[in-house]
Amino acid sequence: MLRALIFILLPFSVIGCLPEEDTEDIVNDQGQKVADPTLRMNGLWDGQLDQAGYFRVLIYNGNVFGFSDQRGYYGTVTLDSETDNAVMPSTSYVYSSADETALQWTASGSEDDVEFSGLLFTEQRTDDRIVGDYETDLTAGAFELTNDGTWETNSSLAAIEGAWEAPGYELYLSQVDEEISFREVQITTSQIGCTGRGSIRLIDEDKALYSVQLVERKHCTDFNVTNAPGFAVVNADGALEFFMKKDEALMFSRFVRQPETEETTETPTE
Repeated sequence: MLRALIFILLPFSVIGCLPEEDTEDIVNDQGQKVADPTLRMNGLWDGQLDQAGYFRVLIYNGNVFGFSDQRGYYGTVTLDSETDNAVMPSTSYVYSSADETALQWTASGSEDDVEFSGLLFTEQRTDDRIVGDYETDLTAGAFELTNDGTWETNSSLAAIEGAWEAPGYELYLSQVDEEISFREVQITTSQIGCTGRGSIRLIDEDKALYSVQLVERKHCTDFNVTNAPGFAVVNADGALEFFMKKDEALMFSRFVRQPETEETTETPTE
């Protein structure tokens, strides 16, 4: 009886000793493994270059998307855990189309290599700021970025479903199974015909970021592409932002919720 009991318990003891499977390594868009300290940089950041203009930045899993009032930026980021110094080698592109009114910026012009180097400054246990300098072949200066605090916001398809708008454009998001299907249409009379379509998926419901696949965008002033990947996020002001990339072209756009139309009931007259 004792021997039989030993054979029954033996498989369970062996299973309990098996090592856990290694988690999948996170790699950036360039196929480089991203070390855990660098993941502390994940987030949405607002700031300035040389204490002027604006600088909107998305950092996610070792890659950087940035949009200033002059250029678009794309590159990688590495954080040294011993010094908390972040290095962000990037390529900047001059805006080929910048519509401040429609809240759309496309960068695909002349290139310039930029080296950002800054300290990840932690305040009250929150990674609040990145402060440092940048340098190109033509110029140099300083930058400062502040985490906008939206990264830890929960995400869901239901939260972004519905109608959005920007001056001259309308954006419609409809949930279909496990993703959002979207359509963008231009409604200005000066250039009717610009349209875009694609899908949006959840990445992590505990984080604010969504993944985007732009299937097709055509008849627009710029960024007429197919199969362009990117990201979307609802920012601190409740606006829906898109960070898109296709080859050597970047696009940043912003939409706000369409106001709900109030139903009016007419009082019948005698």
